[in-house]
Amino acid sequence: MDDFHEALTYVNEKFYKPNHLIIEDIQAESQNAKYGAGRFRIRSTTVRFRVAKQTPKKIGQFVVCWEKGSDNKNQAYSYEKAADLLVINTFGSHDEFGQFIFPKDLLVKQGILKTESSHGKMALRVYPIWDTPISKQAIDTQKWQLPYFVQLNQGSSSQINSYIQ
Repeated sequence: MDDFHEALTYVNEKFYKPNHLIIEDIQAESQNAKYGAGRFRIRSTTVRFRVAKQTPKKIGQFVVCWEKGSDNKNQAYSYEKAADLLVINTFGSHDEFGQFIFPKDLLVKQGILKTESSHGKMALRVYPIWDTPISKQAIDTQKWQLPYFVQLNQGSSSQINSYIQ
């Protein structure tokens, strides 16, 4: 499910609407379209939306998050232009479904957003709760990611509501 409108419709019907979260100002992003890329707003909180992809040889799921710079080269999103939240949707092989809800301050701390002192990252691998990484780097990555993971097929709205203003 890597089409933005299809993925957002699914998330909206299964989770946002039942929890009275109204999405507005919906815009698909042509850059990163293979990863269900788009933007929207919930109340006053801006959201950048992605769908992660499972890869055949590595544990975890892969997602990109970049934009074209003024020189027409790909670059990481800057802190100044970033949405309040980066929401990465993950789908497992046994009807598992969840979201990583990363606030932009965390993304700066993890070196993902571009700042004056960091180039940022244009892609990342996420490790949902149902994945068991084996490399030290992957285990460490999952450790900082899991506090921001919501397993949506269990209907938990309290965590996402804590990020929405």
